[in-house]
Amino acid sequence: MPIKKSSASDVFQRKISDFCDMRLKPLLQPRSFENIKGFMIGLIVFQSRPPLRAGRVDWQEIASLCGMDEEMSPEFKRAAQPGFDAILRWLGVAKTSTARKSPVAAKRPLRVPAKPIPAQPVRRALAS
Repeated sequence: MPIKKSSASDVFQRKISDFCDMRLKPLLQPRSFENIKGFMIGLIVFQSRPPLRAGRVDWQEIASLCGMDEEMSPEFKRAAQPGFDAILRWLGVAKTSTARKSPVAAKRPLRVPAKPIPAQPVRRALAS
């Protein structure tokens, strides 16, 4: 039977799902866990970035979107941060790989003609 090749998105979704099961499940109630896991997988499916504020993950917005205001502990944030970082890195890779790149001709290194340097220093004769 031929093996079906998975897309990069499917593989990454599984990785994030496993990450959530291992790192986040022990810290959250079942409902909150399903909400945050679905949220993170949704970011991958729709190739969208997590909410950011000043270049960092906006935990208040995530708590509001996932309905987990009271469970947003510092321990949870520390555990979830690597997952959001991985999603941001993956989205950065996905955007550059899908963007069209113009073909660039191979360039040879630029050579600048230089004066030959003698092995022995040249001594000038003093005219007296």
